[in-house]
Amino acid sequence: MNDSTRSPGTLFVVGLGPGSPGLLTPDAASALDAADVVVGYQGYLDLIAPRLAGKEVIGRELGQEVERAGAALELAEQGRTVALVSSGDAGVYGMGGVAWELAARRETDVEIVVVPGVTAACSAAARLGAPLAHDWACLSLSDLLTPWDVIARRAEAVARADFALVVYNPGSRTRTWQLAALAEILLRHRDPRTPVGLVENAYRPGERVEVVRLSDLATAKVSMFTTVIIGSSRTFLSRGRMVTPRIYEAKSAETRPTPDLPGSSATEEVSGLERSPGEWRHSPGDAIMAESLAIIERELGPSPGDPAERAVVRRMIHASADFDYADRARFARGAIASAVAAFRAGAPVVADVEMLRAGIRGDLAGPLGVATVCGLSAIDGDAPALSSGLTRSAAGMRRAAELVGDGAVVAIGNAPTALMEALRMIEERGWRPACIVGIPVGFVGVEEAKGRLMGQDRVPFVTSLGRKGGTAVTAAAVNALLELAGGSR
Repeated sequence: MNDSTRSPGTLFVVGLGPGSPGLLTPDAASALDAADVVVGYQGYLDLIAPRLAGKEVIGRELGQEVERAGAALELAEQGRTVALVSSGDAGVYGMGGVAWELAARRETDVEIVVVPGVTAACSAAARLGAPLAHDWACLSLSDLLTPWDVIARRAEAVARADFALVVYNPGSRTRTWQLAALAEILLRHRDPRTPVGLVENAYRPGERVEVVRLSDLATAKVSMFTTVIIGSSRTFLSRGRMVTPRIYEAKSAETRPTPDLPGSSATEEVSGLERSPGEWRHSPGDAIMAESLAIIERELGPSPGDPAERAVVRRMIHASADFDYADRARFARGAIASAVAAFRAGAPVVADVEMLRAGIRGDLAGPLGVATVCGLSAIDGDAPALSSGLTRSAAGMRRAAELVGDGAVVAIGNAPTALMEALRMIEERGWRPACIVGIPVGFVGVEEAKGRLMGQDRVPFVTSLGRKGGTAVTAAAVNALLELAGGSR
């Protein structure tokens, strides 16, 4: 930066970039060197502490942006040379706008110089591959200054226009539902398997880079230091990196990347070789699924509840077209976490009937190494088991438990007697499944069995109140748990 352009009473609003010393621009470094006072959020000041020796440093906490800008302007009005620091680029959701707004209100004559930096969209995109190589948009989910209905309208417009989307401020300790609401809006228009990149603390200690599907975004782990990049309909994965093709897409028919997101089956990957990057996700079945999930999300409406529980309930509703499950589903504390951990460790699913076992999706279970075992199949031809005085379903559950031991995820959607036998083995024999998904259907013994399941605290569970349930709903709940296990690894 040319020092001759400076005059007393100058306020430099400096974009620090993502926080890595190598990504601090020379002009930003010069502005910091020239300043005798540096003002900013203390966390960002800590990143540049070696440059601040001998300077007056004024640190403030998050949420005090106006106070920071006001202090910096007041010091500059006193003839000081001040650097007001901002992460990323000071003009993109940064302190540049705050400083200029406040200066206009104060009618100050302080010279304000905004020094650009590497914004989070660019640093996160670099970590993810090339997700912003075509048209894209930015959206902040912070509704502190922008009403949520305005944010939602803008998100809808972005989704309809099929832009790749960069999301700033996706969540915090006090803003926990906005990202799930955004996912709901996008799922009305985009395939659930659309790649989504999550980059936390880019180029800083504690960096975390993850790629999930749009269907998993509502349950993704984010913070105020996370930047989210959501692909367009053309975005695909190559070697684990997101690519949104532009110039070369139409010219590279011989290059046919396939999706490698968690949950893709071997069949999907092979058939993807015959399709261009932009076409792999657009089968009629995919479109129906996306529209169905969007309808469910829309009718469920925003919810402050657990996003993972909502993901399971959404699948239960999808399997049954019954929104009663939104109010009747019940989750023991830690049930989802226990099932997800078990699946990630390759624990099997024990199903009470073959129809339920067949409903467990192989493209979700296979990549995790999760096998499926049917209780009834385990006793075929077993005379002692069949003569035990138990129903076939109960005898099958007993035998399956003996075969797999502790740590399995038990799925019961047909016979309440199988659930009662599982509970008896838990109480009397010390059997310890990781989780029981017990949603049998019927008129005899169903509510009693579910009541006993909810009344015990030895094994976490997923169930529903009343007589409703069945193999389709239970399989859907298990598949949702498998999606959570595979989609956010």
